[in-house]
Formats: sequence, C-alpha cells, structure tokens
Amino acid sequence: MTCRKTGINDTPLRDWLHESQRNVRTTKYWILDECTRIAGCHMIRALVEEVLAAEGIENYTKFAHEIIEEGRRGLQARIKAMTVPGVYRRVAFVDIPYDHEDMSLASEFGKMNSIMHAPCEMTIRPDATWRLNFEGASRWGWHSFNANQVAFTSGIWVMLTQTLVPTARINDGAYYATEFKLPKGTWMNPDDRRTAHAYAWHFLVSGWSGIWRGMSQSYFARGYLEEVNAGNANTSNWLQGGGINQDGEAHAVNSFEPAACGTGACAIKDGLNHAAAVWNPEGDMGDIEIWEMAEPLLYLGRNVKTNSGGYGKFRGGCGFETLRMVWKAQDWSMYFMGNGYMNSDWGLMGGYPSATGYRFEAHKTDLQNRIREGLSLPLGADRNPENTEYERHISATARVKRDQQCTTTEAIFENHDLYLNYMRGGPGFGDPLDRDCAALEHDLNNRFVLPEFAEKVYGVVIAQDSNQVWEVDVEKTAVRRKQVRKERIARAVPTREWMKEERARILTKHASIQVRHMFATSFDLSVKFKNEFKAFWDLPDAWDLPESELGVPSFGSKYRMDLSKLPDVRTVTLVEE
Repeated sequence: MTCRKTGINDTPLRDWLHESQRNVRTTKYWILDECTRIAGCHMIRALVEEVLAAEGIENYTKFAHEIIEEGRRGLQARIKAMTVPGVYRRVAFVDIPYDHEDMSLASEFGKMNSIMHAPCEMTIRPDATWRLNFEGASRWGWHSFNANQVAFTSGIWVMLTQTLVPTARINDGAYYATEFKLPKGTWMNPDDRRTAHAYAWHFLVSGWSGIWRGMSQSYFARGYLEEVNAGNANTSNWLQGGGINQDGEAHAVNSFEPAACGTGACAIKDGLNHAAAVWNPEGDMGDIEIWEMAEPLLYLGRNVKTNSGGYGKFRGGCGFETLRMVWKAQDWSMYFMGNGYMNSDWGLMGGYPSATGYRFEAHKTDLQNRIREGLSLPLGADRNPENTEYERHISATARVKRDQQCTTTEAIFENHDLYLNYMRGGPGFGDPLDRDCAALEHDLNNRFVLPEFAEKVYGVVIAQDSNQVWEVDVEKTAVRRKQVRKERIARAVPTREWMKEERARILTKHASIQVRHMFATSFDLSVKFKNEFKAFWDLPDAWDLPESELGVPSFGSKYRMDLSKLPDVRTVTLVEE
C-alpha cells in the first residue's frame, strides 16, 4: 500500500477499516493490531510530550540527532571490530517454475521457467564504512517475487539486528553508514509500474544469503567463530490459502510456522533445529492449538524434517514439517509457495547446502471412512520422500501430487484433503568427513540424518544393536574416511582443466534455457557485469548473449510504458528507449 491517512484524532476512518479487512488474512487479528498500534502511538506521544515539557524543543531535537548518530557509529564500531576490510563476492539463485500446468497465469510473458540471480559484492573499507552492491542482478519478472528498494534494504536491517549489531541502537544511523547499489530495472528495483510484489520475501531471504556468507567469511578471518552463520534457511514453503473457514467466516491463512526453521551451522557447533528464521527476531512456530483455532486445518502431525539440515563438520539445523487436513471448511483453496528445483542456501568451508523442497498434497482421500473405522492414518513423518510413507495410509485411488513443483497457483481443497507444509533446514559448515562420530550417532538415533546418507556423505560405518540403537564403528570409520578422501582425489579435476571445459561450454552457450535467460537479463542491465564475466572467462569481444535469441516469451527492459497514453486504458503504447 502507498502511504495514506487512515484515521483522524486516533479514530480509524471507516473506509480504511472496510478496505483493510478485505485485504488481510485474519481480520479479527488485524483489528486488534490496529488498536495496538493506536495505543502505541499514545504511549510514544505521551513520552515525547513529557520530554519536551521537561527539556524543551531544542534539546529534544539535539537528542534525536545524537541518537541517530549513535546508531551510525554503533554499526561502524561493530564492522571495525568484527570484520576484515576487503571485497567479498557471493551469489544466490532461486528457481521460477512458472511453465507448469498448476500455474494458472493470464499473461504469456509469465508462463515460462527462469532463475532469479542475486550476485552480491560487499566492500568493507578500512574506515569501517561499507558498500553492498547488487550489480548483475537479473531483471524483474512476471511473478510476485519482485521487491522495491525499501523492502530490500529494510529487511537487511531486521537481519543485522540479530547478527552484526544486536547490541547497538537500530535507527536511520545504520542506513547512513551503508552504501547500497541496487541497479534500476532489477528485481529489487523495478522500473515498471506493473510489477507484482505480493511475495517479495520468497527471493529476498535467498537474495540476502550472499551477504551473510560474505560476512561470516569475514567473521571467521577475524576470529569470531561463534558468530559465523553458514547461511539462511530458505523458509519456504509458506502455507497460504483462504475461503470460508470452520466458523462460516470469509477467511485467509498464511501460517507463520516458518518463523522457526533450521539455522545455519557456525564454525564451532551445529545449527539449531526448527528454532528461528533470520528475517524474524522471534523464533516461534506457534502452538498447534492456536493455529487450529485460526485455520480450518487439523494437524495430523508435526515432526522434525529428517535430513533437511546441510551436512558438514557441523550440521545445519533441521527444519520441520506439518501435515494438515482440511476440516469443516467451505469453498477452500490453497497453494504452495516455495522452491524445489534449486537450492539457494549453500554451506561454508566445505559444508553442504540444506535440502531442497518438494510438495505433497492429496485429494479425494478416504480419510473420512478411515477415521470412522479406526484404520491407520498418515500421522508419522514423511522422513524420506522416496519411500512415499503418507500414501500407504490413504486410498490408492486418491489424487496425489508429490514433486518438486513447489510454486503453484490456488487449487480447491475439499474436506479431508491433505497439505504438507515443509520448512527448510540450514546449511552446514566444514567437511562432513571431519564430523565427530559421537555427533553422528546422536543424529542417527534422533532421526536427524538418514542412515544411507550418514554412510555416503559422512563416510561412517554404522550398525544397529539389539535395541535398534545406531552405533558408529570408530576404527572402521577412520579407515573408510581415508578411502573416501582417496576417491575424491581420483575423480577430482584440476581447476585449470575444469575452467577450460567450462569456458568451452560458455563459448557455445551450452546451458539450459533458464540459465541463459537469467544471464541475458543480467547482461542487459549491467554492461559492467557482462564485461567482468567476459574478462573472467577470457571470451572474445564478439561473444554476446542477447535475450532475443532465446525464443522465450519475455518482455525486456528495452521497452517502457508511454505514460502519456494511460488516460485511454485500452491502449498502451510501447516505445523503445
């Protein structure tokens, strides 16, 4: 929403109350929040008036400026103490799988698969000022993942309060100490008024991950090992939907369970399981009973998501999953908003990324009859998606969707249909072969890691005793890990040889259409980024990757809207810049 007046003399305007309730998920909570906001304004006003009466307007103004200056100096002091000056480059990606039968879109431009690109160059200067440069980011797209500049930068401050400056005052001072480069036309600074921004968080959380990995690299260099964060958990999937709820009310939901995902490992210990989200200061998944009051969705289970944390010497925290059954709803629809084909949450220093996503939904189940007859239900965890555990407890004729298409538009869910909400884990830190054997026994017996991956990735030799307790054979594991290291060397390729192979692929543009489209939009927006890319790979001057040669239904930045034509809403003239 644009800035607007919503009330007079501490009383909300009636048009605002009606409009706002039509545009929010849970209207009764929204109204309570409005009352809380007004009460907060009363408290702040009273405090300011008290200070003004005691100190005068000049002293108050001076004090306000000093507080902001303290915020600026606080950020710089932390940068100086905890980081090493230099240039840190990181990148993040997210898939946009829109060319799918479960994506109902009106525009042909949006009906395509692509990748969002977020390269980040972080420059920390000796004077403790810094610059966050996102030049090379891909262009805005025909999806709802675009962000404006304020959303992009303000979210960074939310995360910095939990990482770099948890003890400093947070105000505009931090902004004055930071330089941003958000190129025009990119997904975080669109140059077109038609762009959609409803789900900017989908890529914002991933797009920022390059900042945290770069900062953690600097923390590590300075010796702040506990402050290292191998990366964010990409919190999707977000359970979203709406209709007529169990109380017969028009209602919409957006479960905030993702506020408690797995965290990234640090340089001295594992990440936390289902405990926090770096974008939210409060790590709280909420009580099942409260969510069931707010949503017509019963919980059949809430469990740790096995194998969701990234492998490493220190493991990323596991996420969790909830299986929900639609109950007493009318005309109810839901959709998935996550990433399943790609991973944006990479580890550090040899640590693995966390698991990618997948969706599970089931329609026309026989759960109503199974509940009545006391038969087995899908109550346990979906520990290994390849074993299809849930399908064993519903009708063989149920319509099940289990795939990596984690972004969909809305679909009707009838009562007794199932929806799996899966929250991601965090990435790992360090070589998995260096993980302590006792820690792996703990992981196996708490079902944080599947046995086959403990053997394959961590190189341990394991067995179960008579009580089905997993044990690691330390001596055999040491021998096996030496063998794994030799196998690594045997299949390794020298960096020079690998770069030659990659350069040959780049010269012939041997890559998926999604990768080529992503880079084409980045090159189109930034000559600097394209030139640096060509120089790094030693490409000839004539080499280019124009979007026009890709044959995709794209609408590039070489066109803009002629706003003079807007009065005639039936006609929009496109003119080349």
